[in-house]
Amino acid sequence: MQIEKSNRTLIIGSTAMKYHFPDFNREPKDIDIAVEQSDNLKSTREIEYLENPIIFKYIPEGQKYIDPDMLLTLKMSHLFFNINWDKHMWDVQFLLKKGCKYDFDIIVELYEYWKKYHPRHRRSDLNMSKDDFFTNAINYDEHEHDHLHTLINSEPSYQKILVDGQDVEISEAKFNELTFDEKLDVIREEVYVMAYERYKDKNHLVAYSKMLKKFIMQHAPIWMFPFVVENYLKINRAEINFINLIKTKLNYELN
Repeated sequence: MQIEKSNRTLIIGSTAMKYHFPDFNREPKDIDIAVEQSDNLKSTREIEYLENPIIFKYIPEGQKYIDPDMLLTLKMSHLFFNINWDKHMWDVQFLLKKGCKYDFDIIVELYEYWKKYHPRHRRSDLNMSKDDFFTNAINYDEHEHDHLHTLINSEPSYQKILVDGQDVEISEAKFNELTFDEKLDVIREEVYVMAYERYKDKNHLVAYSKMLKKFIMQHAPIWMFPFVVENYLKINRAEINFINLIKTKLNYELN
């Protein structure tokens, strides 16, 4: 099927990755083509047409392949949704290692665009009151959430970045003032506690991995999202058996 000249196209996905980086080790199974409008275009086994008017605002006329920086930006925008998530994260880490740079503003713009196609997608709202936050559908509080934090760390890291006078809302400015290791501690501790709340009957490594993925998709503030993704390989494995630690301390408190 021929595409109208007015409908711009751009090769994206694994084909673009392989074009820019011949050492990319996954062979494309098909060709992904972004189009401004997908009307009257039918994907086949060999070619998949994907409507995305956003990226064409930032792509020069006549460009055939998406450039590496925009490809990274596009891939990162997919990490908010549980669709081929592990593949996208692998690709993001590959592109970051290659020195590619993302555009955070475009990531947010793409995220808002994708949400139209995923109306059931939800994120934690840290502007809620503490009571409302822990009674909405995507947050748990079987045991006092803040107390679980103290079982991991007697001086919980998240307290360093709370907005003054708030119980839940955290401050981007305060987070940015932390050392690199302190930032990692904030994320690890939050994932430990949330993983315990949801998956305490699972192996701690499995529970942590599942929760880190969910944290990126649904819980990390948008401004924190790039830091978590950039440093995913540094935090993608639990450093302690937090499930045993929390269960042991809770049992001790009950006896």
